[in-house]
Amino acid sequence: MTRPAILPPALLYAVAYLLASGWDLWTTMLALRAGAGVHEGNVFTLADVGYSLGRAGAITLMGGLAQLALFVFGVRNVTRIAPLWLDRPLASFRRPYLNPWSRRHIDRSPLHALSYALAFISLRLLAAGNNWILAEGGTGPLGLLVTWATRLTTPLIGFALSMGGLYLLLALALSPLAAGLARWLMNDPALPSVPLPRARNAG
Repeated sequence: MTRPAILPPALLYAVAYLLASGWDLWTTMLALRAGAGVHEGNVFTLADVGYSLGRAGAITLMGGLAQLALFVFGVRNVTRIAPLWLDRPLASFRRPYLNPWSRRHIDRSPLHALSYALAFISLRLLAAGNNWILAEGGTGPLGLLVTWATRLTTPLIGFALSMGGLYLLLALALSPLAAGLARWLMNDPALPSVPLPRARNAG
């Protein structure tokens, strides 16, 4: 794919990520100022004095670069996705793998990259919604999930398992949307014609 074909969707994704992340950070501050009993569950953003906006911003930047790289990988290789997996995006997740660039997995890994990139934005939006509920004096469902997982493990492991599990579920749930996005991108005349690999049976 030529650079002009990659740039527009990449810019749109970056803007969407910044908006979702900005709302998450802003509502976090609102929730923390709401009163006693509200605390930050993300242990990676905590410092000696409590919540660190600087750390949260740095994590947001690093996460954004990683997710943008995922998205660009998906867009750049979208024509390599086998039609079977566009029709059955959920089934494409049945067999895990480590190397998304391998010839064996390139027929589905771009679809997964798009799914995970979309899921991360959705996760930030859910977190922002959770923060807003807390700021209004309600009980945040994500906080309950993190607290439950933390009680069974440790703050670090509990946060990682709860948010990581939710991230995976969102990626699965959004895989049909990612497949639709892939089909739309394939109609871009700037996309080169790439021979599709032979699709294997799902399972």
